[in-house]
Amino acid sequence: MARVECTTVLVQGFLIMQFKSLFRSGYRLAAVAALAVGATQASADVQTFATFSSISPTKNIRLVNSGTGASRTSDFDIYTTSTATSTSVGATQVNFSFLQKGLSAVISNAVANFTLSAAATANEQAIAAGSTLVQPTISGFMTFTSTQAITLTSPFFATKTFAAGANLLTVTFDGAMSGTKNGSNVNMGGSTEGGNNIVFTSDFLDFSNVNNSDLTTSFSALTAGLGIDTNKSLKSFRATAGGQFSSDPAPLVLNVVPEPVTWVMMVTGFAMLGLAIRRQPRAARLTA
Repeated sequence: MARVECTTVLVQGFLIMQFKSLFRSGYRLAAVAALAVGATQASADVQTFATFSSISPTKNIRLVNSGTGASRTSDFDIYTTSTATSTSVGATQVNFSFLQKGLSAVISNAVANFTLSAAATANEQAIAAGSTLVQPTISGFMTFTSTQAITLTSPFFATKTFAAGANLLTVTFDGAMSGTKNGSNVNMGGSTEGGNNIVFTSDFLDFSNVNNSDLTTSFSALTAGLGIDTNKSLKSFRATAGGQFSSDPAPLVLNVVPEPVTWVMMVTGFAMLGLAIRRQPRAARLTA
């Protein structure tokens, strides 16, 4: 069920970007109607490589509506807080997991410091599509850092230790938020295939091979039902956070160097393969 909800969020983010130009060209109602219809996820090869969840039900997210002042630079700010009553940006602790082979056994529900800081572009009004509220054009960053040293070991790679404070994952992004009017949950997501800008960096993963990047963050147990304020943007609330990060294809494990014995085994294996091919009769090679 959670997977379906995540897919819906990504789809909504994609459609918002596609129809944004229509809103500004006088086709707002037609675009909202199309957004309400929904669609399937663009890529079937996207793989989730990391997830995070709140350690406790304590509210660790704050959304603050900016009001109607003409000089405002955003319609709202959304950020992590170190306590349930803090009014400034601060790190909060969450459980963080990698799903990548070679990392999942070591970094699974590891305690991480999570910081989110993002804002909704001023005058980009929330859209009501039936009972769904959509807030377009949100941008910012989130980062997850280790709270203790992490040592990666493998029979195939040299042991490597990452000090506390290592960058598990940092994401710079733009996207959209959506949820049910008066509901207690709202989702924030985006996809590069949907026209969003999403950039991942990590001390543990290499994203140079990635063609498409997705993020889905869920804010639950809102202190006030989801609604629209006087500046036509989402009303203020506090919530708890969780989410997942995906890409197509999956990123590669970074910063691990094969042991010398592994290099010898690899070279020997390639040599034996080459020898086997040379010994194969010419006719058989031509037929193959």
